Amino acid sequence: MRYDVAVIGGGPSGAVAAAELAKAGLSTILIERHLSNVKPCGGAIPLGLIEEFAIPDPLVEKKLSKMSVRSPKGRTISMRMPNGYVGMVRRERFDSWLRDEAAKAGATVTEALVRKIDRSSDRFTIHLSKDLPPVEASYVIGADGANSKTADELGFPKNDLKVIAMQQRFHYCDALKPYEELVEIWFDGEVSPDFYGWIFPKTDHIAIGTGTEEHRHNVKHLQRRFVEKIGITEKPYLDEAAKIPMKPRRSFTQERAILVGDAAGLVTPANGEGIFFAMRSGKLGAQAMIDRIRYQKPLSAYEKKFRNLYSPIFFGLQALQSVYYKTDRLRESFVAICEDRDVQEITFDSYLYKKMVPAPWSVQMKIMAKNIYHLAKGS
Repeated sequence: MRYDVAVIGGGPSGAVAAAELAKAGLSTILIERHLSNVKPCGGAIPLGLIEEFAIPDPLVEKKLSKMSVRSPKGRTISMRMPNGYVGMVRRERFDSWLRDEAAKAGATVTEALVRKIDRSSDRFTIHLSKDLPPVEASYVIGADGANSKTADELGFPKNDLKVIAMQQRFHYCDALKPYEELVEIWFDGEVSPDFYGWIFPKTDHIAIGTGTEEHRHNVKHLQRRFVEKIGITEKPYLDEAAKIPMKPRRSFTQERAILVGDAAGLVTPANGEGIFFAMRSGKLGAQAMIDRIRYQKPLSAYEKKFRNLYSPIFFGLQALQSVYYKTDRLRESFVAICEDRDVQEITFDSYLYKKMVPAPWSVQMKIMAKNIYHLAKGS
């Protein structure tokens, strides 16, 4: 059978794209290599995403307004979100629900691995595993992660920067009781020399993980050290690992194909947040695909719109990471800045809806002065 659009990859970006396309009446197939796959992910989503996509309450296992950041020397800054919360989801349940929504909208959901993609003047032929017949589609959306087969097959630019992330799930124990209603982020070179460690609570377990730039450090060693420093002696019941792209590809649109989510490299530097940008890119990409099919508008409009909306956030977080994540002295300074109430308010308000929140001139000058002071102190 020939489809209008084949979406390759059934995570948040692909599932959202497939649902949007199917709702618009386009014949859509969603191809996921492993429907029971568990994506290594902290599972934190902002309030704005929950509202936009009407995420049902049962999927949001925790609604957390308290968080803390910890420095290399053990200094802990406690913070609260006065105007919202961060939601915690379990990816296997969350992703499955999103795929179900795509199926309800009319998309065909198929479990298979993409072996090869052939391209002709008017169609793509997608060869699948499990002796399934090839799928033909007029357009393709690649939503198949950091190591995107779609991107490789169709000749998109490479993902330049990847982080190896490792996460372990622990049942609640005495050492983890303080974290039942608390998100904690560790900025500590022993936990991650170039990223951070996280502690994210769920209903019946806590997810603990860290990351580091690919090929630079041993992530298993970093994770072991993190667990030791927390004081956990119990064994995890699940280990997870994956590559995360930390920089958008130089281009993620072609004439008849686009990339969304991790496949496009749409994970923010510094905090590694991907679910929000995956789902937003899936929605924006699908809308551009609908306009392409109906009105012959260029798919490049999708990339232009995404960059216009979110480039300031990516740029700002890249600058923050490049400045403060280099040494423990600088990490110590970064945590110290987090104690400022204005910094917290601007950060949380921007996080909830992914918009750069302007601050009064006096606040901007105060924050700039604190940055200069702490950079000089930490360098």
